[in-house]
Order: sequence, then structure tokens, then C-alpha cells
Amino acid sequence: MLAIATVSLTVALASCTSDPQSPGIEYMPDMYRTPALEPYSGNSNYADSMEARIPAEGSIAQGYIPYGIPNTNEGYELAGNILKNPLLSSDVTLSEGKEIYTKFCTHCHGKEGKGDGLTVTAGGHPPPPAYDSQTLKNLPEGKMFHTITYGKNLMGPHASQLNVEERWKVIRYVQTLQGNEANAEETTAEGAEGETISEEVTSEETAMNN
Repeated sequence: MLAIATVSLTVALASCTSDPQSPGIEYMPDMYRTPALEPYSGNSNYADSMEARIPAEGSIAQGYIPYGIPNTNEGYELAGNILKNPLLSSDVTLSEGKEIYTKFCTHCHGKEGKGDGLTVTAGGHPPPPAYDSQTLKNLPEGKMFHTITYGKNLMGPHASQLNVEERWKVIRYVQTLQGNEANAEETTAEGAEGETISEEVTSEETAMNN
């Protein structure tokens, strides 16, 4: 008992310190002091000592779907020929598409898609063609997707604001402003096939680009 008491007292005294920030004697210190590198503290495993590494060439972020059709006139025509909207023209899709349209499109295209948004009526911006005009009434949805992704003429790209699904949703709503609700329903049946073709082209183009 005396030996146990002596050891206990020794450990207790050794654990005491005048430094209020010191934890004293630590049992299994690796549980307290991680060997992992602290963010931005440097990494001796690399010659440049950079802790934050640039992604490997050709890597794709999780959840990101690359769009491999090039931003060219030929790419624009290709998108119009092969891309089909994979989303059903349902009340939910149209409602969500309208919400996206209201947030991102009305300032130029107007609430009814007549090309009379505030940037035109109040800002003097050149008006875009109305969706139900001869210019845009029969515009294929693949070309719409390509335009939203890359931009066209005075319209800037929106790929950083709208993900792939959101782009297809707003296209479904725009088709109602075109007066092409029936056309939207017909293309729905082709959506799954179009999505497969799109993925194949995307994969092929991405491989070529890499």
C-alpha cells in the first residue's frame, strides 16, 4: 500500500506545473497531439511545401457533370440535334422552372418572355427576341441548353449560376413561353435516349480534351 501511495503521489506531483497552459503529463500524447498536418502550415512531402494541392489533371469533382460539347457554331448545332430534355414536363418541374426563370431571366427576357425586361425598358439594353417570335419559337431545347451554358451574343453564360438540372427545368418553362407545350411533351419520351447520347458525347469530348 505504501508503494502504491508513493507512486500515486509522485505522479500527482509530476503532473503539476506552474504553466497554466500546460496539460502536465499526458497519457498517450498522440491522442492529444495529432501527427496530421495543420491546414496551410506547409507539407514537407512536396518540393514546393504547398499544403493545398491542385486537383490532378483530368479529375472531375464529385457531383459535377462535364459538358463536352465545344463552344463553337458547330457545337451549337450539334447540341440542337442530339440533346433532349431528360425532365418530364410536370407541374412541379414547370413551377420550379418558372421560379428559376423569375430569378435569372426576367430582367432581360421579361415575365412573359417578350424581350421587355427592366434592362430593356429602364436600362436601354437591346431587347432579346421574344420567345414566341419566329426567331425563337421553334428553337430546339438542346440549343437553349448550349446557350445557357456558354452564353450567346449579348447573353452571358449561366453555367456558374445554374446547375444542369436547373438549366433543364428553366428550359421546360421557357417552352411554355414559346407556345410549345405540346412539343415539350413529345420530347419527354425522347429524354432518356437524349440523356444517354449526351453523356456519351460528353465522355468522348472530355476524353479528347484531356
